[in-house]
Amino acid sequence: MRRLLAFFGVCLLVALAPGPDNCFVLAQSAAFGAWAGLWVTAGLMCGLCVHITLAALGVAAALERWPRAADAISIVGACYLFYMAWGMWGAGVGGATAEARPWWGFWLRGVILNLSNPKVILFFIAFLPRFLPDTCQRRALGLMGLGLLFMVAAATVMGAAALAGGGLSAFLGRNPEVAVWVGRVAALAVAVIGLWVLFPAVVALRRR
Repeated sequence: MRRLLAFFGVCLLVALAPGPDNCFVLAQSAAFGAWAGLWVTAGLMCGLCVHITLAALGVAAALERWPRAADAISIVGACYLFYMAWGMWGAGVGGATAEARPWWGFWLRGVILNLSNPKVILFFIAFLPRFLPDTCQRRALGLMGLGLLFMVAAATVMGAAALAGGGLSAFLGRNPEVAVWVGRVAALAVAVIGLWVLFPAVVALRRR
């Protein structure tokens, strides 16, 4: 039990630490409303399901032997973020704009960002297996259980970020002039997140 509590505490700290995922949820919910941020959070959780499955099947450990594959995934994800930032630059912001957009667009953004996030990839490759006791005979089930705990911690933090950003979005809906500039700041924030994802991958590739 102590091991699980310690692991859950670490998961909360990892989710709270400034990173691409929580910053992106905050930016999207501020630009398009809490509704959009919650759909992005749902996409992030679906991405975590993929990470958990790969860890349980041993594929995550295989990526450790071919680190360039993980770097390539991060670079593709960063390019998608740059494309998204370009589209957001001239787009309107506010809850009404978000409702006119398909929910799956926000969901897909969350999935792609999570799958390309180097912090999450590293967590499931190098960190998650260490919390399994050596006596654990069903490692796949153990990894899935730990992964679900991580999802609970991440969903709590991301959901709070979405609601916080939604409060800002409501203010922007009443102040359209301010909303234009905040929308551009949000677009720049997404571009910065793209650099956040891209830079470690490029540096790692150059070293290998």
